[in-house]
Amino acid sequence: MSTLNDGAASLAHELAKAFLARRGHSHASMTPSEIAETKVDPYEDTPKYAKAAVIAICGAIALLGLANLFTIFMRTKLGSRLARTRAYRRKVAFYRWIETSQPKAAGWIRFPTAGVIGIIVLFWLFIGIWTFAQQPYYRSRWNVGSPPLAMRTGMFALGCFPFILAFGAKWNLVGFVVGCSHEKLQVFHQWLSHLFLILSLLHTFPFVVQGTHEIRPNTDGLNPHGYSQLYYSWFVSHKVYYWSGIAALVPLVVLCWGSLAPLRNRSYEIFKLLHIVSAILFSGFFYVHCNALLTSWRYIWATAAIYFTSVLVRFGLILVRNGRHVARGRVEALADNAVRITVRLPYNSGHRWTAGQHYFVNFFKVRPLESHPYTVANAPRNDPSSVASPDRLVLVFRINPLSGLGPRLLSLASSSSPTTPVLLDGPYGGLAAANRDFGRHDALVLVGGGAGMSFCTAVLEEVCGRVLREEEGVRVKKIDVWWAVRDEEAKTWFDNQIHRATEYLPKGFVTFHLFVTGAQPSDESKEKLDQEDEPTPPCSAAASCATSHVPWRKTYVRPSLPDLLTARFCAAPDGSTLGIASCGPASLTTDVRRAVAARQKVIAFARAGAERGVAEVELHTEEFEW
Repeated sequence: MSTLNDGAASLAHELAKAFLARRGHSHASMTPSEIAETKVDPYEDTPKYAKAAVIAICGAIALLGLANLFTIFMRTKLGSRLARTRAYRRKVAFYRWIETSQPKAAGWIRFPTAGVIGIIVLFWLFIGIWTFAQQPYYRSRWNVGSPPLAMRTGMFALGCFPFILAFGAKWNLVGFVVGCSHEKLQVFHQWLSHLFLILSLLHTFPFVVQGTHEIRPNTDGLNPHGYSQLYYSWFVSHKVYYWSGIAALVPLVVLCWGSLAPLRNRSYEIFKLLHIVSAILFSGFFYVHCNALLTSWRYIWATAAIYFTSVLVRFGLILVRNGRHVARGRVEALADNAVRITVRLPYNSGHRWTAGQHYFVNFFKVRPLESHPYTVANAPRNDPSSVASPDRLVLVFRINPLSGLGPRLLSLASSSSPTTPVLLDGPYGGLAAANRDFGRHDALVLVGGGAGMSFCTAVLEEVCGRVLREEEGVRVKKIDVWWAVRDEEAKTWFDNQIHRATEYLPKGFVTFHLFVTGAQPSDESKEKLDQEDEPTPPCSAAASCATSHVPWRKTYVRPSLPDLLTARFCAAPDGSTLGIASCGPASLTTDVRRAVAARQKVIAFARAGAERGVAEVELHTEEFEW
C-alpha cells in the first residue's frame, strides 16, 4: 500500500511539473508541500473569475431589462389602471429618487446619479472583496506558479473586457435591452475601463514584486550572472507574456487617463484620434499577451464579435439610409453665434426619427472627415396628407466663430450656394429609446439651456401635434417652456417652429419663460421685465426674424431651477402627474435632477393624505457632455 501511495505521489508530482511547464513555468522540481500549495486557488481554475464577472454584469443587465419590460407593460390598459394607484406611485417614486439623485460636481469631476453610482460601487466591491479576501496572494517560489493575486485580477479584467466595448458602441444591444441610448451607457464604459486599468495594474505588480525579489537559481547553468526571475524571463528567455503585457499597459493608460474630461474637452478631435489608435494598439498587444492561455482568447473573440457586429449594423444602416439619397443641408447663420441646418428629406429616404433624438452629422463641404452629434430640433411629420411630400430635419446649434466648424459654416452661410451634402448617422436617443410617453401626463415642463432648446422644441412639436390630433391616451392640459440663454436675440432661433406648433392651441395652454443670463438690459428695457412680448406677424420661411412673435415672458437673471420646480410641484393640482424634459449644460441637468429627486423623496415617503400637489413626476434629461 505504501508503494502505491509513493507511486501516486510521484505521478502527481510529475504531472504538476508538466502542467506548469506547458504554461511557461520553470521545470524546477517541487516538493510535496509545493505541490499541495498549487492546489490552493489553482491556476487551472482561475477562469472562474472571468465567468463570475460576466455573470455579474449580465445579471445586472437582465434585472434592468426586466424593469424596462415592466415600464412597457405599464402602457397597456391594465398597466395604466395600476399606474394610478398610490402604492404604485410611491414605489416608482422611490425608484426614481435613487435614479435621479445626483451629487454636485467637484470641479471638473462630475458624478453620475445615485443609481448609477450604486451599480458601479456594488460591482467594484464584488470584484475587490473577492480579490483581496481570498488567500494566498503569492506562491512560495516563482517556479511553483503564477501569483494567485495576479491571476485573479487578470481574469476579472478579462471578463470585463467584452462589456467595455459593448457599453461604448453607438448601435447598442445593451441599450435596447435596458431601455436607454448609447450616451447614457458611456458612464459604464468609462468606469468599467478604469476598473480594467486597476485590475491590470494589480495583475502586473505581483509579478514585479515576486520576480524582482527572487534570484533565478543557476542549477541548469543558464543564469551565471544571477539575474532575477523577472529579468531572466523577460530579457533572457524572451517570454511573450512579459513584454506584451507592458506593451498593452501603456496604451491602456492613454485610453483611460487621456479620456478625462479636461483633456477630452480641450481638443476633442485629437482625443478621438488618440483613442482609436490606442484602442487598436492595446487590442493587438492584449491578444498577444493572452497567448491562448486557459480560456483567454474566448473573451477576446467574443469582444471582437460584439464590437464588429455593432460596427457592421451601424454602417449598414448608414449605407441603407443615405445610399438612396444623399441629403443636402441649407446653412443659415443665426443670432448669438448659432447656425441652423435645414435638411430636406424625401419620404422614401429611410430616415425616421422621433422627438428628442440626435444624429451624428458629417458636413462634406466643411470637414468631410469629422462627424458631430446634434439633436434634431423638430418632430417628424405625422400628418397623413403629407406622406408624399418632402420632410425636413432641422438642426440648430451654437458654434465657435473662431475655430472648429464655426468659421467654415459661417463662410458657407454667406456664400452664393449655402448648401452642403450631409451624411446622417442615426437617429439615436430621445424619448423613444427610454420608452417614455410624455403624452400621458397632465402637464409638462420643458427646460432648455442654450442650444439644448432644440430637444425641447422637438418634444413641444410632437406633444402639441398629438393634442391637436386628439390622439387616444394624450392627457396633457398644460405645458411650460423654460429657456435659459446668454443673449435675448437667441429667442428667434425657433420662432417659426414654436409658432406653428402652438398657434391653434387655446391661449394659455403653453406658457413661455425666457431667462437671459448674459448682458443686463438697458434702462428702457428694464421697465418691461417680466412682461410678455407682444405678438408680431410670423416670419417668412426664408429669413430669420429680428423680433419674436412668441409671447416670451422675460427675466434677466440666471434661473434657480430647484426653486422654480419646487414651486411648480406644489402649484400642480393634487394627484396630478408631471413630465419634465431637460437638455442643456451639465450644471443645468444636475439642478433639474436634484430638484426632481427631492420631490420623488416626498412622494415616496409622505404619509397617506399628507401629500399635496403633483403625485407623480417623470424626468428625461439630455446633456451636451457624455
